Amino acid sequence: MGASSGADQMKEIRDKLRELASAYEGQLHLYRRIGEVGSGEQELIQKNHLDRLLQVLKDKENLLKQAGEFEQSIKSIQEQLVSHFDLTAFSLPQLKLVAPAYYQEELEVLEAMVVKLLPVLEHLEEQERSNEASLNQYLEASRGPQTKKAQIRLAGRAYGKR
Repeated sequence: MGASSGADQMKEIRDKLRELASAYEGQLHLYRRIGEVGSGEQELIQKNHLDRLLQVLKDKENLLKQAGEFEQSIKSIQEQLVSHFDLTAFSLPQLKLVAPAYYQEELEVLEAMVVKLLPVLEHLEEQERSNEASLNQYLEASRGPQTKKAQIRLAGRAYGKR
């Protein structure tokens, strides 16, 4: 039993590493798409196309939901790898240190995917900050000379008070 179960376990871990790389790749495609969708937000805000902006935000929300599904899969696989390799937490550098050499190819593919993913995530974070700042500026400017009473009423409505 020893040799075949060892080979089965090796195949299982290989598959987990490939599955993880594939999930990261799926996220990468979605995050790139989110970046494309979000790239026009500032212009829509500046040109006062709020209906189109709402559609863009809805599209982004759907893409983020899909990315979240990949995230659940990623967490599950990471937990299995942490358990198998007896790590305290998932860390690619740690995994590379403890994983036997025969997983090298899968680990390189995984690392290459993470290297591609990081700058896309950083770009999205910056884009979100910038879009949020533009929207806040727009809201400040459009508020104009509203009365305090109207602002209080709007705030109350936002919190469910009538």
